[in-house]
Amino acid sequence: MRLAILLAALSLAAAADEPKWEQKEFDCKQPSSCDSPDCCQYGLAVYTREKPGAEVKEVKAVGQVNAAPEKVFFVVTDYEHQVGNMPYVQDQAVFSRTDSEVVLWAIGDFPFVSRRDWIVKSKLEKNLPGGVWRASWEPTEVPNVPPPEDGVVRLKINTGSWTMVPIDGGKRTLATYQLLTDPGGSIPKFIANKANTTALPELFARVRKRSEAPTPAK
Repeated sequence: MRLAILLAALSLAAAADEPKWEQKEFDCKQPSSCDSPDCCQYGLAVYTREKPGAEVKEVKAVGQVNAAPEKVFFVVTDYEHQVGNMPYVQDQAVFSRTDSEVVLWAIGDFPFVSRRDWIVKSKLEKNLPGGVWRASWEPTEVPNVPPPEDGVVRLKINTGSWTMVPIDGGKRTLATYQLLTDPGGSIPKFIANKANTTALPELFARVRKRSEAPTPAK
């Protein structure tokens, strides 16, 4: 199946009862003359959509990585080493890890908003049918964890996923990052929506750098 078909399907498909995704940004690295996902071989497309019951928009970014899905998966689930490898993350702690689940805390300093922290449970799905790898997370509670420090807001809405689909015979990956999060506090919603999309190009750049390296540095 052609990359264009995969990219269009993952980027634009939505359940019939859900709002459509709206493309907000598109940047194609290869070929540089391409101005749409249909002809892009290596780039990034960013989408948003309204989410029923949510005051902020859900975001999605879709792009290719020159590495196998398994390698990309291990980079995006390296929760023990987010600091310095993921944008804006200042500290992290993993409470527990099994082959199928990770419970973790992290704190970040994001554009347009003050510092936020979050506690999530990440579900790890490895080598699904079709060679797909996926990590998806949602908020959880951990006993005896202190409340956020002064000036920090703990995220109550923070669900998302990474999905890695093999392309080019499994040598490369079509990666989809999806996130619904509300920064809370007194942040106007238009600022919250802006904050949620600002980091996406840098996020993909960091993931690509580690995934495409001969050996991902930790």
